Amino acid sequence: MGDELEPRILIRTATQSDTDKDVVRSTLLLFIASFFCIVPASASEYRLLDGPLRVRNLSPVLQIYGIPRSVGARVATGYSELTYNLEVSNNFQSDYRDGTFAFFDGETYTNSYRFRSGLRSNMEWGFEIPYVVHTNGSMDAIVDEFHELFGLPDGQRSIAPRNRLDYFIRSDGVVYADLSDSRKGLGDVRGYLGYQVFENENRAFALRSQLKLPTGDASKLTGSEAYDLAVWGEFEQTLWLRKMRMSLSVAGGVSYLGEGEIVPQAQENWVGFGHFGLQIPIGDRFVFHAQLDAHSTVIDTANPLLGEGGVIGTLGGRFGVTERYWVDLSLIEDLANESASDIVFQILIGTKF
Repeated sequence: MGDELEPRILIRTATQSDTDKDVVRSTLLLFIASFFCIVPASASEYRLLDGPLRVRNLSPVLQIYGIPRSVGARVATGYSELTYNLEVSNNFQSDYRDGTFAFFDGETYTNSYRFRSGLRSNMEWGFEIPYVVHTNGSMDAIVDEFHELFGLPDGQRSIAPRNRLDYFIRSDGVVYADLSDSRKGLGDVRGYLGYQVFENENRAFALRSQLKLPTGDASKLTGSEAYDLAVWGEFEQTLWLRKMRMSLSVAGGVSYLGEGEIVPQAQENWVGFGHFGLQIPIGDRFVFHAQLDAHSTVIDTANPLLGEGGVIGTLGGRFGVTERYWVDLSLIEDLANESASDIVFQILIGTKF
């Protein structure tokens, strides 16, 4: 392991100044505080869109597979929806086990455009077009301060140089990815169908499906170069705790993965996934979100970085701008097995019409 890591883990030749650290720490605290300190204007006729924050595992490897986002238990009947989603995932992980070596140091920017619309009175259809950019870790300083601020493990970040890209995958002597310069390209396009099983004011249940197309490039880690199909169910329930209104969201399903180009001999064909979320409205136009999203193993090797079952935790908020526009802000952390990005910052802008 030492021979593999030596060219990739280098002791820093310069340290960050105290002034720079104060600026980074202040910026991070301001970002976190924005979830709780915004007091939006009143709008009695405004109803915030229901549903969880739309997140998924954005590990450099796992983001190329067809594990879907939870989008809510209410289908788009009588309206259409368009969203732009920017996700910035910062990665620093390395592991060598039983002939499989993975090293991820850098950032991935995923720009996703999603459209959905009512198909019939109880159905919807939609699609998502992602554009993926792998580049140097320009947010390394912020992530370092986040880990220090909350006492989280840094995974040897402190002995590695900042602001670089190095994504590398090798298994049994075969190199599947070697990215040291920025790469970008179209990701795997996804198509959706949704069916409303039942819906009322306090609860709803929907069945959903997703088909992922092989429009990306495995050598650039923008796609798996295989068709993936997922089916799942989503349920929402409104709860009242005295005068406080809360909502629970639960989802679960399975994905069938076609044979991709990353360590195909170890890839699983069936992957289970699930979601649990809590949404608490605060004021007329803000909903606080806390949720967990998980999936089973995707690539079954001794190396957990290549797709071991993972859990991500999300804290964030949904802000109603007008009756038709909203903004999601999310902070996403890897909670198990190092099979997800260290941290993901996400902003989604959406409209319905």
